[in-house]
Amino acid sequence: MSKPVLYIYIGAQRLQAAWAVRRGAELRMLFDAAYEQPIVDEPMASIDAWPSAVSTAMEALGRGCQAELALQRGAELRVLVSDQWVPSASVPWNAAQYRPGAAVSAARGELREAGHEVLSGDLLRLDDAPLRQPRLAVCYPASLLEHVDRLAATLKTRPHSVTTLSALAWRGSDTPGQTPAHSERVLAILEPGDVSARQVILVRGQRASACIDEVLIRPLHAGLHPDGVGRPAARELAASVAAIVQRLGWNAVPTPSSPEVATLFSVTDLTPNDPLSSATGPMAWWVTPQGRRDLVAAHALDAVARAARPSAVKLLVLACVLGGIGFSGFALWRNEARLQEALDAASAARRAAVVPAAPPPSAEQAKRIAAVNGVVSELNIPLPRLLRALQPPKDIRVGLLGLELVAGRERGAGPGGAADARVSRPTLKVHAEAPASTDMTRYVAFLSDRKPLNHAYLVRHEVPDGAAAQAGSQRAAYRFTVEVAWKD
Repeated sequence: MSKPVLYIYIGAQRLQAAWAVRRGAELRMLFDAAYEQPIVDEPMASIDAWPSAVSTAMEALGRGCQAELALQRGAELRVLVSDQWVPSASVPWNAAQYRPGAAVSAARGELREAGHEVLSGDLLRLDDAPLRQPRLAVCYPASLLEHVDRLAATLKTRPHSVTTLSALAWRGSDTPGQTPAHSERVLAILEPGDVSARQVILVRGQRASACIDEVLIRPLHAGLHPDGVGRPAARELAASVAAIVQRLGWNAVPTPSSPEVATLFSVTDLTPNDPLSSATGPMAWWVTPQGRRDLVAAHALDAVARAARPSAVKLLVLACVLGGIGFSGFALWRNEARLQEALDAASAARRAAVVPAAPPPSAEQAKRIAAVNGVVSELNIPLPRLLRALQPPKDIRVGLLGLELVAGRERGAGPGGAADARVSRPTLKVHAEAPASTDMTRYVAFLSDRKPLNHAYLVRHEVPDGAAAQAGSQRAAYRFTVEVAWKD
């Protein structure tokens, strides 16, 4: 069910509020109160202070909204503010506009140059003008936004739009084809109020662009007709505006027949809950088909960020995306659970399966296995490496007489008396001779430390006969046998 829509107009001299049960329904006045506006004598001066009378009227409006039962359940809050309370300045284009922080700093400087007081809590907005075009900076006072947020909290909602009268009128009264596409355009807005304090809001820009170059507020001639709707009043207004435009140095000068001057507002005099049928002021013009063009389209000068105003289509798309993500996650979780169940069932089946034990080999098979293992061991002997390792150094006088390969022996018996198929590694017997026992022992020690040999030990040696030694010209040699093993 759609929420009620509450429209609030904070004008230069009065505060008005109207509401509808839904968008597009009949609008009824809820609140209308006038407050005293300070009169500015200097044409170039502007009023930046937030009068206490406006704050009092906003508080009274909050009490009126609480008394309306339909608004207690929340409403779509839209606020229109007169440019009298929202200072603005034109910011020339420069390279700093590419950086948001530098652009805001430049806007603050331009506002101070124009004589406006900018506080730290005020909100600045820059329009999205085309590249290398001046940008309009608008400063929303912190006191204004505080009252709007307080009213939104009372209605259990949040502001949907807070914009200026000039921005709404510029967009709402833009009718293509009335003037050439690239001509300068001036819009004159006459707010309702006392004749003695009546002022005009002048808006300048290009017809082809939806952006505003400059907004100025100037006092009007005191003798203007109070209704502001008659033909003589239109001529007087056009003459007054033309004089102001010429003093400002603008090129475009409105005429009584131009559509720019046709936007005239007069006092809205309706009691609460009376139907708002005739377009007699900004509030009534706001909800006409021409002024309603800004209700949906967001613009950069709005005080409410675009992200804070999600449309129904965006919410629907977001809901669909979140629903799809949730459904995909649930489907993945179910598939993973089923896969885990299948893995658990397969593991249980493997544990329950009985694997038959292989029977032990017979005695004949064990002998054949041992013979095959021995032959394989002999074939795997690294003979080149062993021969290089057996070569004695020059300081050890040893001569090699022969080599003998000893096959591996069986390590034991298997179950039932059968021979074990495992055999030990084959060894190498080295037959050599040496002229002295010291050379023999040094050679055995040398083989023990020689890689890839290890476990070298002397298994047999022959001592030379003394008589034979005396008969010969040389001493008989020590002949010995060394058994060594090696590492792969």
